[in-house]
Amino acid sequence: MRAGGKRAARAGGVGEGGLLVVSGALLVVASWVRWADVCGWGEGGSAACLERQDHRYDIVVPGAPWEPVGAAAELAGVSLLVLAAALVLLPWALTGRRPGLATAVALAGGVLGAAAVGLAALRSGLTGAVVDPVGGGIASAAWLLLPPAVTVRLAIGARGRRVAAAVLLVLAAPLVAAFSYAVGPYDARPWWEAVSGLLLVGAGLCLVTVPWSGAAAVTPRAQAEPEIRPATP
Repeated sequence: MRAGGKRAARAGGVGEGGLLVVSGALLVVASWVRWADVCGWGEGGSAACLERQDHRYDIVVPGAPWEPVGAAAELAGVSLLVLAAALVLLPWALTGRRPGLATAVALAGGVLGAAAVGLAALRSGLTGAVVDPVGGGIASAAWLLLPPAVTVRLAIGARGRRVAAAVLLVLAAPLVAAFSYAVGPYDARPWWEAVSGLLLVGAGLCLVTVPWSGAAAVTPRAQAEPEIRPATP
């Protein structure tokens, strides 16, 4: 990678990493608001905990019938809006260069989808009633499918901690969560949003620490290879 690419990757990594940490932390707090008063971490057998697992208490994509739990939906909505901002920097964070046209189009769709779903969750929490995302099912599908697909595509050109960040980011994606750790014995598994949030925080820390990971600095060609001049008589 050339000097400009390294600088872009490091700047993008710090910005991307910081936003991912903020997004993940907000999602962990949102999960705490939803579950802490009825479900301890790793617990899920009490009557109150089983009731809270019902999808009518969902905070990431509320759907009717729905009952808000504190400010959990608002926190989850802001988390998704921050994540949408982080996705904009993803190509520079993972590869240090601008994405190709197809990747850029897919990324734009993922950003818009995440922003639409996040804004809907935020508005649902503020109003106490379900607000559908702008774009409806198309926006939700874009949020589910496009960010992990783009992350995998960009990870092909990534190295070191950037690969680890990409893996954690994919594991945090709602598409992966929906088929694994978000599925509980009743409806939603307790604290699944916190698991996703912690994965986002891990991905962010991987990217933030890239500039300090001991990567070799780019040496200017003039210093790396001394210039040989013809001897003067």
